[in-house]
Amino acid sequence: MSFVPALTNLWAFLLLALVPVGIIVLYFLKLKREPVEVPSTYLWSKTIEDLHVNSLLQRLRRSLLLLLQLLAVLIALIALLRPGYRGESTGQDRTVFLIDNSASMQTVDRNETLSRFEKAKLLILDKIEAMADSDSAMIISFNDRSETVQAFTTDRARLRDSLNRVTITNHSTDILGALKAADGLANPRRSSEIADVNDVQVADAKPADLLIYSDGRFQTVTEFNLGNLRAEYIAMGTSDVENLAITAFSTERNAERPTEVQAFATIENFGNSSVSTTATLSMNGQLLDAEAVQLDAGEQTGLSFEIETEDAATLNLALDHEDDLEIDNIAYTGLSPLRNVSILVITPGNTPLKVGLQTEKTAKICNASFFAPSYLQTEDYKKRAANGTDDLIIYDTCSPAEMPATNTFFIGALPPPTSLKSAGNSNAANPLQAISNDTAVPSLEQAKTQAASGPPTEAGPPAVSSTSDAAPQLAADPNATDGPDMNWRWASPESSVALIDIERSHPLMRYLELFSLLIFSGRGVDGPPGTVDLVGADVGAILAIAPRDGFQDMVLGFEIISRDEEGAPVTNTNWYAERSWPVFLLNVLRYLAGAADATGAPSYRPGETVRVRLENAITSPNVSRIGGASVDVTAGPGGSLEVIETEIPGNYRVEDGSKLADLFAINLFDPQESEIATVKEIDIGYESVTSGDMTVEQRQEFWRWALIAMLGLIAAEWLVYSRRVA
Repeated sequence: MSFVPALTNLWAFLLLALVPVGIIVLYFLKLKREPVEVPSTYLWSKTIEDLHVNSLLQRLRRSLLLLLQLLAVLIALIALLRPGYRGESTGQDRTVFLIDNSASMQTVDRNETLSRFEKAKLLILDKIEAMADSDSAMIISFNDRSETVQAFTTDRARLRDSLNRVTITNHSTDILGALKAADGLANPRRSSEIADVNDVQVADAKPADLLIYSDGRFQTVTEFNLGNLRAEYIAMGTSDVENLAITAFSTERNAERPTEVQAFATIENFGNSSVSTTATLSMNGQLLDAEAVQLDAGEQTGLSFEIETEDAATLNLALDHEDDLEIDNIAYTGLSPLRNVSILVITPGNTPLKVGLQTEKTAKICNASFFAPSYLQTEDYKKRAANGTDDLIIYDTCSPAEMPATNTFFIGALPPPTSLKSAGNSNAANPLQAISNDTAVPSLEQAKTQAASGPPTEAGPPAVSSTSDAAPQLAADPNATDGPDMNWRWASPESSVALIDIERSHPLMRYLELFSLLIFSGRGVDGPPGTVDLVGADVGAILAIAPRDGFQDMVLGFEIISRDEEGAPVTNTNWYAERSWPVFLLNVLRYLAGAADATGAPSYRPGETVRVRLENAITSPNVSRIGGASVDVTAGPGGSLEVIETEIPGNYRVEDGSKLADLFAINLFDPQESEIATVKEIDIGYESVTSGDMTVEQRQEFWRWALIAMLGLIAAEWLVYSRRVA
């Protein structure tokens, strides 16, 4: 045990010590008597006697009042010193509190009234109160992102206030960011690369205690070294839990019968016992259907519902069951409204492309305009490109002088180099950027064979530029721009192409089978930083997509329709004859152009930024959560919206006045968060950290009792004085 004084200022201590000395000095002083005239001589002798002994000091007499006053002052002095004691600690004088405020910490365990998050805050508060004045601490909250709530401080009041500001979220969990923030204190970085002879450490190591308050529901951290951090894991919650969760919910319209809609849901039992309940489906706030659910511990099941509707709708599925975590008992989805987009196609003639964009299905969701490459030189095109009038521009075997303010799709051509910005550029007079002068052209015999094997092609107007005579698609002058190289390049010379791999997880590649394609001539493409390879071939990526200032550019490394030496159209692939061709074009319209044919509304995680691409006709969009208030939005490039306030699960509507423009849903849908059984041991780097005791040896202080004793002595002193005077 140790005595823990709270007052360490020497001058303040000395000043308080002078108070009892002053009281004693007052008792040494005599009263200065004043002469008094009386009408009788009876008191003369007594008065003269008092005058003889009148002096500054007198002899100190035994006084109960003096004793009581000194005791009261002494007790007040002890109270101001805030004496106390606490158990001996082997910890450091620096502490980093990591508090998990993810969705799973909302769990209220059985026989408990507080959530895991609220209990963690109370435990941290107890630790803060037990700190000595020389101890320092910081607070970091973490979910799928980390936040340093309070930097290192010895001020317990600031730590308490900062802890009160930490709130629970609906996010998933990732502890790595919080560990890196704590790592900066105890494990200072070095000034250069490892193994460098001039490598020096920039700061001294400062060991610290790392206290992690969580239920352990996060991914294992592998590539992290604790170093001078002494980790302690305080497990919140128990393993005896009950939780039934909806982990998936979506809708899909029947392509053959558009009025028929199917809703699909997945329900999992993350508890330790069997559960029987009912899943209730509602549409536009009205009860639609219900289905019984019976699940044993650890099992999952799928539900499907048949719905009849032609219009956009919002749906929610709820479990009529009370368990330890409520947020995953309800899920949201919807049917997006029909959205028609504008497509501009610049092509010298491409029948498969034109037919694919004018099918009955695509005609419902897009309005395509076709122009020859000479249209690139007109003022009308320049205005459309600069204003982002179109939702998507397709450049078939040609390229503009400058990139437009919208998404693009290049077929057999590359986007222009980023250095070509001004009209005074040497190539600006010709708006068509060329690819290369060494492009291989199919032989006449091969062209005839292709023409004979394929359907009739569209002759179209003469091409102003093609892949064989356009300006070179070379890297821009490195001195012309700053920062990373944002140019597209050819990765290989022209040759026949054999496909190898497809990125099936990307929306553009959905429902596609491409390995039966024949490609007579093509080249691999190499994009700027951030490029995603969608289709891989023996010559490199043959289809890739990359971001550009809020837009996206996709490049196809081969032509659909080529030109022979005489300028006649020649088929370069059999893709137009495959089922995947119209499906691919439909994916392009949905993903790049933002078209929607009353399909299921997309679902996002809480806290995720949602980007909504709007029709050009929408001028005053408003986003609101159904059953809630409007949310703030940020205008993005090309007529898009960025919705940031997505913390609360639910269905969100994008409206323009009374017109419904779009729908999206916010759902948890995270089995890691719904698996709420507490983990007793976590792995951080190469160390396993076992859950410690949640009890805290609190600092015990006596100043309150001292103040009560002081008040009692003051009351006793008043009582004694009153009796003497009486």
